Amino acid sequence: MLKRIWNWKLLAGFALILGLSGGGLAYYRSTLTGAQAREEPQLQTAVVRRGDLILYASGTGTLVAPDPIELGFGSAGTVAKIYVEIGDLVQAGDILAEQADQDELQAAVEAARLEVLNAQQALDDLYANAELVAAQAYLDLANAREALKDAETGWWVQQPGHRASDATMDAAKAELELAEEDLSRAKAALDKDPENPSLQLRYANAQKRYDTAVRNWNWYTGSPSEIEQMKLDAELALAGAQVAAAERYWEQVKDGPSEAETARAKLELRNAQAQLEVAERKLEEAVITAPVDGTILAVEAKEDDEVTGPFIALADLSKRYVEVFLDETDIDKIDVGCEVEVTFEALPDKVFTGQIVRVEPSLQSAGQFSTIVALARLDQDQSGALDRLLIGMSAAVDVIGGRAEGVPLIPVEALREIEPGQYAVFVMEDAQPRLRMIEIGLMDITFAEVRSGLEVGEVVTTGIVEVQ
Repeated sequence: MLKRIWNWKLLAGFALILGLSGGGLAYYRSTLTGAQAREEPQLQTAVVRRGDLILYASGTGTLVAPDPIELGFGSAGTVAKIYVEIGDLVQAGDILAEQADQDELQAAVEAARLEVLNAQQALDDLYANAELVAAQAYLDLANAREALKDAETGWWVQQPGHRASDATMDAAKAELELAEEDLSRAKAALDKDPENPSLQLRYANAQKRYDTAVRNWNWYTGSPSEIEQMKLDAELALAGAQVAAAERYWEQVKDGPSEAETARAKLELRNAQAQLEVAERKLEEAVITAPVDGTILAVEAKEDDEVTGPFIALADLSKRYVEVFLDETDIDKIDVGCEVEVTFEALPDKVFTGQIVRVEPSLQSAGQFSTIVALARLDQDQSGALDRLLIGMSAAVDVIGGRAEGVPLIPVEALREIEPGQYAVFVMEDAQPRLRMIEIGLMDITFAEVRSGLEVGEVVTTGIVEVQ
């Protein structure tokens, strides 16, 4: 872009001279060199005219499929049927392919549903059976305490000195002495008449009485064997542990389900529901349907193949897109919404129009060059030419960075930049150049759009360069 930027000191001088002389002509002439003044060159001018100004950047492009949709089964499996081929036009909901072994997937769904029912029932039971569970826990605690008491009593009475009361001990001792005397008398009588049946019976009864008395006395005065004591200790410890467990459980259930139990039951229910969703999705995705209207771009499997991922590609080609490549120096001429004009090499006589819909946030490097990458959507064409376009076609692309139609235009040589972004021109008034501030819009290397400050037909100076 051609600019004539004057030194600020020169502008200050201009202001001083202008103030002294009351006109711009003296200043304008003061800028001429001595040689120029002696030659008295003719002042070059241009007329403000109405016209069009278009800013554009030229680049290349390729017709691409807009975000192809890749489709596959929900899980790895065997392809049972494929109903489409590359290039087929499909509508949303059309069946494209089916997976084998759908009966197994259906069975998995039913099993998952049963797990959900069981988990829900378990959660419901926590609340529905809370009173019953608490009552049973309290009864179990009472029984455990009673069993502990029995075990403690059994252990205590088996210890030496605790097997009988003093009265029982005295009675046992007396019984032993009487039984011993009775046995002695019965033996003496039998010794005199060994064949006497009545004496034999008497002696047998006396012996039995004596044996019983001895056993009772020995038990009352004895102690458990080592094995018996170990058993007593174990029974007592077990009864104590059972009481402790019953108390803990009672504390857990006496006020209803605990937070931990409730959280665990809810977690199991959520897990079961998630597994059901997965199983249902796998069954649903065992049949591939077209999510949108479009064209089949790829089919990368055949029937009876084992597949583990997407194998069908689909895109909506009713809207055509061009990937655009521009030099990075044209960054000021492209943005989302900019118009484009596209000419494909295969259709050189047809110009397609469209708009930029996306500009990539980073440059694309190719060797020593960096390019801007953007995506343009082509406008619908009533002639049907879009239908003749094939993915991958190369094109020349003009991106319209700005457009001003039917506006006042002046040559850029007429502009004087007073400050960055502020411009003035010398306007011929009464055959004399006078400085005037103006507002400009679009500007290329040749012309600038005038938004205010000049009217069509006015004459501005362009220096010593003649401009038509």
